[in-house]
Amino acid sequence: MIVDLTAFSVFLAGLLGIGVILFRKIPVLVELPETASSPFTWQGFFLKTGKDALSGLKNIFRRIAELPLVKKLVHILKTSAKAKNLFERIKESALVKKLTPSKKFSFEILLQKILSKVRVLVLKIDHKTSTWLQALRERAKKRNSLEKDNYWKKLKKLTRK
Repeated sequence: MIVDLTAFSVFLAGLLGIGVILFRKIPVLVELPETASSPFTWQGFFLKTGKDALSGLKNIFRRIAELPLVKKLVHILKTSAKAKNLFERIKESALVKKLTPSKKFSFEILLQKILSKVRVLVLKIDHKTSTWLQALRERAKKRNSLEKDNYWKKLKKLTRK
């Protein structure tokens, strides 16, 4: 009874609070000018965010490249014959050729591959849960059959008296 009364009073207080907020803000909302559409677009947001991030990364790499230690290291690597030989071997390695994207890269094919892997994962999960369900059903059947056997034993004992 007390819990119900407390809950009802909290409910009424909440409704009263919402009413006060609406009473105060409706005149302000009526005075706002109507807009045809929102100036915000997701495409513009992602383009701006991407440009900002790209310019920030360029700025960081430019500052790193201006460091005297990095300039010295780059000069040594450019003039060294061993470094040139190493870079050539790395360019020709099978791993680099495998990791470089082909010129015919398609986001649709990438999406297909990702979705097919997700589908396989979901199917594996489904199979696992179905085997768990089957095991649970078999255990329940065994338990029920044992209970039935006890029933007949009890009946047999009762009839012997």
